[in-house]
Amino acid sequence: MNIKIRNTFAEITGASLAMIWMWFNLTEASLMTIQAVSKVLAQGIGGSIILIIALHIIFNILSSIITGQYEEDIDDERDKIFELYALQVSSAIFGISIVATLVLLGWFNLTIISGLIAITFSGFIASILSLLLKIYLYR
Repeated sequence: MNIKIRNTFAEITGASLAMIWMWFNLTEASLMTIQAVSKVLAQGIGGSIILIIALHIIFNILSSIITGQYEEDIDDERDKIFELYALQVSSAIFGISIVATLVLLGWFNLTIISGLIAITFSGFIASILSLLLKIYLYR
């Protein structure tokens, strides 16, 4: 498996696990204070960063053990174009979700806690969708 695809799978896995962890800890979000919700969201974001780094290391070590060779991460122009395109898609998805959340906050009386959760999860979802696009483009 290509190192780019392997690292992208690590990022998708880490972000998905963090989202699942946050979802289970926010089941009673309507009863929680904004400080408690913010704490869970911050822990989820920090945990996802640590988990992604650990999964990168683990996936690369396992790949080196299985194949018996070290694969270097070399970028070329095609990789940069793919990453830029995925970043544009991610930014568009996140921007649309921010506007939708603000509309819901302003006109439909969505609570601040729900808006904070929606913005955080939309960032994760935009990231995962852009990573899936990168996998599609790399194949």
